Formats: sequence, structure tokens, C-alpha cells
Amino acid sequence: MVAKLKSKLFLPMLTFLLMLSACNGRQKQNDAEGGGEAEAEIFGGNPEFETLEHNFGVLDYGEEVGARFGYKNTGEGLLMIERVVTGCGCTVAEYSEKPLKSGETGFVEVIFDSRGKRGSQFQEARVFFRGHKTPVRLSIFAEVGKN
Repeated sequence: MVAKLKSKLFLPMLTFLLMLSACNGRQKQNDAEGGGEAEAEIFGGNPEFETLEHNFGVLDYGEEVGARFGYKNTGEGLLMIERVVTGCGCTVAEYSEKPLKSGETGFVEVIFDSRGKRGSQFQEARVFFRGHKTPVRLSIFAEVGKN
């Protein structure tokens, strides 16, 4: 008798769980689609950099130098850096981590280590802002001399 009851309840319970799972998946998809729009409104800031490139000129081999790129939030919403990606291990970046309100300023410092490099050098840092699809590209140039 218990076995008959279990078999009668199995199919309706399975159907219910599948429907519940499908509804939950649809809600997650809706949240993901709509969440990006809400985040874009909150993080609707606009980065305006003072400059997008820096030329260090001639460097001695092994010299480590940095360029500080300042920017201002000229948009209405918040502006926050998600991450900064550099091209190789010879270049690292430090940056403002807090969200900036409209009118506030921040920075990205790109540090270049010329060890292991010779001749003309071009390095790039891509700055990804929350709510923005494309990164801002910051470029540095140097001529590394022989030592």
C-alpha cells in the first residue's frame, strides 16, 4: 500500500519540481537581463581622462618608471573601475578602487619595468569600468637603452 502511494505521488512531485526549476531558471535569466540595465543606471558615470598616453623617452636598462593617468567622472551616476589588464609582466597598474560620484577624480598609475627590454617599447593598459562594455586604453612608450 505504501509502495502504491509512493508511485502515485512520484509523478506529480517530479512534475512540480521540474516546473519550479523552470520558473526559477526564467527568473534568474530575467534578473541577469534586467540587472545589467539597473547597474548601468547606478554606475552610469563617464570617465574623462586628461590624457590617454605617456612617453617616457629614453630609459636606462633596468629602470622602473610610472605614469599617473588622472580622470574625472563627468557622468551622472557612479563610476568604478572593475579591473585593469596590462599587456605583459613588465607592466602593472594601480588605481582608485572606490566608486566616484559625479565630479570626483581618480587615477590609474601604469608602472613599467624595463628589465629584459631593449629598444622601442609600447605597452598598453585596458581599464574596465563597471557598466561600460568597452575598456579605455592607456598607452605608454619608451626607448630602452643598452647598459
